[in-house]
Amino acid sequence: MLENRKPVTPVGTMRFFPLIALLVTGCATARLAQDPLPSMADRGTPRTVVLEPLFEMADWQTTTRTEYAQVPMGYGGLGGYSSFGSGFGSGYGNTVAISRQVQEKPLFARPQVMNEVFRKLIAEVQRRRPSWRVTSTGGAPVLTGEVTVVRTIIEGNKIEESDRTLKNLALGFGFIIWPLEFVHLDPVHETERVYGLVERFSAPAEALRARLVRYPTQPDYAVNMSGLAPLRHQFGLDVAYTEGVLANETPRNGVLIDGFVERLGAAVVALVEEEGAAPAPALPALPAAGPPPMPAPAPVENK
Repeated sequence: MLENRKPVTPVGTMRFFPLIALLVTGCATARLAQDPLPSMADRGTPRTVVLEPLFEMADWQTTTRTEYAQVPMGYGGLGGYSSFGSGFGSGYGNTVAISRQVQEKPLFARPQVMNEVFRKLIAEVQRRRPSWRVTSTGGAPVLTGEVTVVRTIIEGNKIEESDRTLKNLALGFGFIIWPLEFVHLDPVHETERVYGLVERFSAPAEALRARLVRYPTQPDYAVNMSGLAPLRHQFGLDVAYTEGVLANETPRNGVLIDGFVERLGAAVVALVEEEGAAPAPALPALPAAGPPPMPAPAPVENK
């Protein structure tokens, strides 16, 4: 006797498609979603360009940081054991989310990020201008002749465009209205804008060496610019990227740094090659008080 089976409906089969899409595209880690900037042809003019470690003038901001911890199976949120637990997951224990508020600088104004940008920026400017000699201030003691010094100051960064809220809502309601899961065939699109300014001045290498100072939070020497009026331009550089709604956020910072370095490298090259700027005056003598102090170090996070 033939077994009486219910036919599989197309709707029932299609229910698995958005779930597969969520697992594939929803877990995709961050990647840049912007075209590389065109590089202007190298004119072949020899220059010596010295890049300073980055400075920052960003405001402190209060953010909510969420961390995850494993607790024993069945541990309740009121300090005892319960039949349901206080988190989610299974196995050796429940995973609980712990949220706390911290005072911190924006991403690109944090010392470890600025140091990483500085290291990559030297290579990026050298890549764009092979005819230049690009070095950090640590190479200043062996330089001769006229040098161009470039300083970058970070003033902050913020998300300029994002559809993450929409994608999160689709994820939540998609478990009830399953066609909404098709939204995750397209990942989250976000644009981070970094604000700041770049400065340049020229000086003989011998005069520059007398102005080198060292701050404990920076990876290399800074230049005491007291009494100088450098050429200065503000910038707002966009870094666009995509990311799955369920993706691991750890790789995101590296992607943002790489995208920002490319944009900043182009801005530095344009600043150095800018024509029509007034010639740099002779470096005045340093004030008796010495270089100005660095901003106060970052306070310890509130735990």
